[in-house]
Amino acid sequence: MMQKSLNQRINRLIINIVVLTTISLLVFIWKSTSDQATAQLSRDLQVAQNILTKVLDDKEALLETSTSLLTSDFGFKQVVASRDKATIESLLANHGKRINADLITLFTLSNEVITSVPAKLEANSVFVYPDLIQEAIDKGVSSSILSLDGQLYQVFFADVRAPRTIAVAMMGFKIDQSIAEQLKNITQLDTTISVNTDKRTYAISTLSKDDLAKSKAIEELNTLSWPILAISSSHDYISTSFVLIEKEDLRVDFILSNNVNAILSDFVSLQLSIGLIAVSAVVVAIFFGALLSKKLVQPIQTLTQHAKKIASGNYEAYTAVVGHSSELSTLSDAFNTMQTNIKDREDKVIYQAQHDLLTTLYNRNHVEKLLNEKFENNECFQAIGINIFGFRGINDTFGYDNGDICLETLAERVASLGGLSARLTGGELLWVPNEEVSLAELERIKQSLDGDVTAPGLNIPMKVAMGIINCPSDTHSPSELFRKMNIVIDEAQISRQFILPFSNELEEKYTRRLAIITELKKALAEDSDELALFYQPKLSLHSNKVETVEALIRWNNKALGFVSPEDFIAVAEHAGFIGEVTNWVFKRAIDDILSFKEENIDITVAINISAQDVMNPELLSMVLKLLKENSLPTSVLSFEMTEGQLVRNLQKAVTQLAIMRDAGFKIAIDDFGTGYSSLSYLSRLPADILKVDKSFVLKLDEQQSDQTIVKTVVKLAHDFNMEVVAEGVENEASLKLLTDYGCEFAQGYHICRPIDAQKYISWHKDYAASPQHS
Repeated sequence: MMQKSLNQRINRLIINIVVLTTISLLVFIWKSTSDQATAQLSRDLQVAQNILTKVLDDKEALLETSTSLLTSDFGFKQVVASRDKATIESLLANHGKRINADLITLFTLSNEVITSVPAKLEANSVFVYPDLIQEAIDKGVSSSILSLDGQLYQVFFADVRAPRTIAVAMMGFKIDQSIAEQLKNITQLDTTISVNTDKRTYAISTLSKDDLAKSKAIEELNTLSWPILAISSSHDYISTSFVLIEKEDLRVDFILSNNVNAILSDFVSLQLSIGLIAVSAVVVAIFFGALLSKKLVQPIQTLTQHAKKIASGNYEAYTAVVGHSSELSTLSDAFNTMQTNIKDREDKVIYQAQHDLLTTLYNRNHVEKLLNEKFENNECFQAIGINIFGFRGINDTFGYDNGDICLETLAERVASLGGLSARLTGGELLWVPNEEVSLAELERIKQSLDGDVTAPGLNIPMKVAMGIINCPSDTHSPSELFRKMNIVIDEAQISRQFILPFSNELEEKYTRRLAIITELKKALAEDSDELALFYQPKLSLHSNKVETVEALIRWNNKALGFVSPEDFIAVAEHAGFIGEVTNWVFKRAIDDILSFKEENIDITVAINISAQDVMNPELLSMVLKLLKENSLPTSVLSFEMTEGQLVRNLQKAVTQLAIMRDAGFKIAIDDFGTGYSSLSYLSRLPADILKVDKSFVLKLDEQQSDQTIVKTVVKLAHDFNMEVVAEGVENEASLKLLTDYGCEFAQGYHICRPIDAQKYISWHKDYAASPQHS
């Protein structure tokens, strides 16, 4: 599109201002004209309405007087009683002449016409307005406006009594052209009486049919319609109206019309005068606009050239415009200020586009470009991924603000190592040292990166996992490097090998973990038969009965085959959907408990829960809801959790476990003796049961050291008012030793292997029925 010069724009601006001013003036005149015309017609209508009402009221009063005189005359009553039609017509005619009545009619009480003078209504015909006759019979009189045979009448009805009502008399005046002319003479407005019946429509008007057809109702006009009427020949009259009467079969409208020229006679001449003034103003505006634009164009052109330099990225040269006004000088200074600000903002935008705002390290996009340059130049380099171990748990436990502090601290420590450093995702950083680093040096570097992080009011323990990728031997592109870095860091966290070089085996394991995640989520969503709960009984060494079983989840997938719980539970915890697994276990356990009860087996099912489950505030309410829905007490379930998981967030774990215990569930500490066991730790836990790890029980009958440990644990548990479960019992000799030590429960293959619910029902019945247990 062709650009307009400044001269043209200034001239156009001034002309537009003049034209808009003129148009605004015309609109004001139009509005004033329309408001004046509307107000005048409204006043005229009110006057005419009052006059018409007065005329009709006077005529109605005359009709009432005359009709009452007629119906009260004794001679008239005798004639009506005699039904002498000729005499009745004579009396009606004489009485009508006295007041110049246009119609006098006598009706029977059954709405039939006895006679009519003049003979507008046929004798013995049924009157079309029976309600008016009935009203006269009921009330003595009635009045209305009627349309009879194409003529409008104002009528009055009165009953004829001798002494009871024997007939009804009607007397009326025509509403005709004379009334319309009378009103026109008073109001100086043409008058139309429009009559609409269910059979025909007609009008009584002082206008001709053509003029009436050209009349336009004032209600159809808006402000802009009035001036158009002044120059248009389609409408000669403007009209307004009111409803005189409206009934089911009759509507009478009273219409006032005024000549358009009489209303708008001054508008056309005023419009022409304003038009001439506007044209003159436009000519003067063009002249002065040309002078003004000439003084503005040259300095603006200079500023335009300077703006183009700024747009091209040249921020060095500044400009100074000498103009004829302070505004141009101010504009020149503003350009220079804008130039400085744009440069600063561009530098800031570039920095933000390349750096992570939290850590101030390079971001993933920018480091990808830098790595790509290294690959293109065939450089050999070492890429080391650094991840905060358990970063999600830090965020959950200490809050995201403190998690950010940990990330910032780690970024500072990594940046101090030199080389290239960047933040990839979440708690994962990338470090590319200037020279290759040996494993021994990485151990030292890891020690410098590990360590507590000081946050407001607390110290947060931080440990990192490191994955090593050698380029280009392990990978040939940034995207592949990022993918493999994710694999090796993921494996380092799961396997707790905190410095781990990449290998192809890791990629195979990662692929299997992805498959486990996909298939396990699918199995949970579909409640697949691939998942099952197996139960291993815990034998009471005091009563020699089985009152508790441990629920153990099993998964046999079509694609992956049998997947060990140690594998898929760890993957689910790491992937963040262990809660879904736990929910499935609880629901299935509840179903199996109901099946056990149907077989008269009352038993407590111990369910293993993870640290994430303990920290989940919704878990307890979900379990309680399930129990309530199935009318089960809390005693049918107990919880087991490994001590190592508890120690990671001990204070919060203690709080949550106490809540579960208060709700009525027993708490067991699993695998005791393999983690962070201490008297201080043990004294704080709200636990009811200690489970001795099977590593101390498997060869209890052979290993003196194991016997010492187990006896000590049993005594320690009893000192803390806890019961003891020994898992991993493989023979009768070990079972006897445990009984001698005072251990409460035993669990292991010697008693029963883990079996599914149906097999457990059979085993339980057989065990209970055996002679030594009955």
